[in-house]
Amino acid sequence: MATTTSPFLLDRVSAWVILGAAVGTSLLFAGIYSACGAYSPAQGIMPPEGETMHWWSYIYFSVVTQATIGYGDFRPVGISRLFACLHAGIGVLTTGFLVAKITSSAISRYRILKKQACDHWVDIVRHRDGRIEVGILELAWEDNALELNGHNYTPEGLLVDSFHSHLVEDDWPRSLTFRYTSDEGAADYVEGYITVWFHAPPRGLPMAFSANVRDYLKPDTKPVIRGWRVTPEELQLLRKMHDPLHNAEVVGHFIKKYLAHVPELPK
Repeated sequence: MATTTSPFLLDRVSAWVILGAAVGTSLLFAGIYSACGAYSPAQGIMPPEGETMHWWSYIYFSVVTQATIGYGDFRPVGISRLFACLHAGIGVLTTGFLVAKITSSAISRYRILKKQACDHWVDIVRHRDGRIEVGILELAWEDNALELNGHNYTPEGLLVDSFHSHLVEDDWPRSLTFRYTSDEGAADYVEGYITVWFHAPPRGLPMAFSANVRDYLKPDTKPVIRGWRVTPEELQLLRKMHDPLHNAEVVGHFIKKYLAHVPELPK
């Protein structure tokens, strides 16, 4: 079933945006401190003895305050104390967001992958000798890793083989590469890599894919593979495959719907 759940807010905001907001905040408060001092020296920033305030002094004080370092060489007085407290609070928040973004980038990456890729899929496989297979697939998050598992059927609904695979290379949403092993040791696939190239509409989830296989023991196995995300209605149809008597009906549905979109290989 397709999911459209949006990633968490922190996932949608880049580290550069957070860093830019932090720099902008420092410059904004530097201007506020400067304005307070221009209105009345008793409401601005007091420099160390023997020094005078310059524009870079306000920027320095602003950065030190936002970073909550507080050297104490420049002191806010009057209304500037209130702004300094507010500024320090904002500094804690922006620093926390930036640190969280950097340290959780890998976790966020896989959280997005789990939300957007995990689903039921179906593919049509054309072999060079004219044979056609239908794969009933599932991208699932198992044991903190993404796995691609499935079963391949003939057009008559007979099981050809089953396979399981685990993710070895992630370039989502462009592609995912899995290392697979055939459970039955089928004639066409034994063990190797499958790279899945996803196709998505603008600003949408990938709804289709093409794939290529590199089998260790069968290097000449190079079928044409095209796949599609299963719709909620088709998910109900897939449940019929718990009864082998319905396999031909389910496989026939996908062949009728998608076979015309799978190019033939020259023999």
